Amino acid sequence: MRVSMQNMYNSNLYSLQKSTTEIARLNEMQALQTAILKPSDDPIGAVQIIGIERDIAATKQYISNIDSLSTGLDRSETHLSSMIDLQGRLREITIASNNGSLSPADRAAYGAEMEELMESMVSLVNATDESGNYLFSGNLTDTQPLIKDTNGDYIYQGDSNQREVQVANNTWMEANVTAEAFIFSNGSNDIFNQAQAYMNVLKDPNLSPGDAGFDTAAEDMLSTLDDTLNSISATITDLGGKQNSLSLTKSSHEEMNIFSEEVKGKVDGFDFAASISESTKLTTALEVTQKIVAKTMQLSLFSQI
Repeated sequence: MRVSMQNMYNSNLYSLQKSTTEIARLNEMQALQTAILKPSDDPIGAVQIIGIERDIAATKQYISNIDSLSTGLDRSETHLSSMIDLQGRLREITIASNNGSLSPADRAAYGAEMEELMESMVSLVNATDESGNYLFSGNLTDTQPLIKDTNGDYIYQGDSNQREVQVANNTWMEANVTAEAFIFSNGSNDIFNQAQAYMNVLKDPNLSPGDAGFDTAAEDMLSTLDDTLNSISATITDLGGKQNSLSLTKSSHEEMNIFSEEVKGKVDGFDFAASISESTKLTTALEVTQKIVAKTMQLSLFSQI
């Protein structure tokens, strides 16, 4: 009787331990959403899953890069669009002030308004992102791109380099534009020094339309506005093209990750519903076994007399 009772106890205890281990395994599978908890479960499948997960991680990083890059390009485009708006008013002032019927005070008033607009223009070129990095100074993001030198002339302090961000395998995209490119590389003088020259003319009571110095400054101002407008517009168009490309690339990455997850699921063979059902069965069996073990431990020879 003792041998029989001991065997029964050992058998139930083993069943209890086995069920507990299997339930823990199923719980881990459900938590990790995988049927392969260790390479020995499926050596070939484990290797395939490692490769798939590596590809998914890389693609997610590309998507993150694209989101960050797109935000930066949006910010730059917003400032460039504001520059174009300012130039619209600068053109109106340049045309309106080139009128012989105006008094010196009228022309000076136009000059004062132009000065305020140019201060806003300077602020836009010297714009920064949320981290305080200058947007339009090339790779010298900690250097203010536009300043006045000791002679009172505007100069560009940044460089001509462009940062690149990887957006796909073997694919990189330029992440910034430089003020040197869209302001200081035009055929005419740059807008800042040219506007400064024209404001000086407007504030000079001895100069008026018809005078050679005034007419030359007005013509140069309009020419510079044309060149700057074309340059900034081309930059905005280029940014728009990049944004479209980024959007398509991101969509492709997202679709690829969905496909990769499906392939991973097939290789893994994990069935969540089936694992829940199996877990429920094992839990029920475990509870029954626990009760049997508890009763077995209470039995003795005296209870059989």
